[in-house]
Amino acid sequence: MNKTKIIIDKILLALSSLLLLTMVVLSLWQILSRYVFNISSPGTEELTRYLLIWFGLMSAAYVFGAKKHIAIVFFREKFNPTTQRILQRISDLLVILVAAALMIYGGFKMVMLTSGQTAAATGISMGLVYLSLPISGIFVIFYTIHSMATNKKNKNEEVGF
Repeated sequence: MNKTKIIIDKILLALSSLLLLTMVVLSLWQILSRYVFNISSPGTEELTRYLLIWFGLMSAAYVFGAKKHIAIVFFREKFNPTTQRILQRISDLLVILVAAALMIYGGFKMVMLTSGQTAAATGISMGLVYLSLPISGIFVIFYTIHSMATNKKNKNEEVGF
């Protein structure tokens, strides 16, 4: 499972980097075309906006997997280690539940609802834009399950199993 996590980490990092680079190039082109060449480039703004959605969700999934996201541990640290592990397990289960219900189920519903709609300037299917939500939800659930398995393995090693 660690090899899979490493591969997914690399894919998400590469995808996020590519999306960011593409947004920078499109933004620079929009500035150049408007102020230097005095022509309009209407599709670049819309495409940059949609790439930003993908970038935000894929980067958030990567950050979640790297455990670099904001965590409020003040409350949890008030308890003993056993209670902290229980609270962590409850938190992980809630993350899985929310990601499955809102991101995956709700995301696929949005994809189905908007797949027939197209963006005005680029003609991109809006379903493709909303597809970023269930995909990032799958990654968040994978990372949460990986974290739970890693925590359980570490606990078993501490106990001597």
